[in-house]
Amino acid sequence: MPMNLHAKVLATASVASVAALAPLISPAATADTTLVLFEHDTMQHQTDLGAPGPGPGDQFLFAGDVFDRPGGMFLGTAGGSCTELSSNNGAEQTACNATLNLVGGQIVVQSVGDMGEFDTHQLSVVGGTGIYQNARGTGTVQIPHDVPNETDANFVLNLTSFRADSQGA
Repeated sequence: MPMNLHAKVLATASVASVAALAPLISPAATADTTLVLFEHDTMQHQTDLGAPGPGPGDQFLFAGDVFDRPGGMFLGTAGGSCTELSSNNGAEQTACNATLNLVGGQIVVQSVGDMGEFDTHQLSVVGGTGIYQNARGTGTVQIPHDVPNETDANFVLNLTSFRADSQGA
């Protein structure tokens, strides 16, 4: 499976609607929000490190635009990277991270796993800035295989945003 699939597992997203941001605007409020986002890569770069062919250390870098849906409203940008950890008997253990730059702040996601095993991948929301400060949660990313170079990704992020003075409780 191409390395860009691995990168998408952690990378990029946009808000289903600007209204979905409303519960997160006040840093004094606690809110749970689900963001449904579409990302389209505008840049991809693959680096083959070590022995030729897939193997530990290989990297995939990407950057793109985030929308509320394919062909929809522009919400921001995304960028990230994936590093292959191992490639044994078809299992592709890969660590990926991405930052989504959206209106009002950034959301950071990451994942480690066999990125070649499923079409939909689990990821963790590990933080954010601005209106997403202290954001935590889980999510998924799905990479359509019928898109040339697998440049698209569909994200669903289940965010929990704590008050700025919260200790993550």
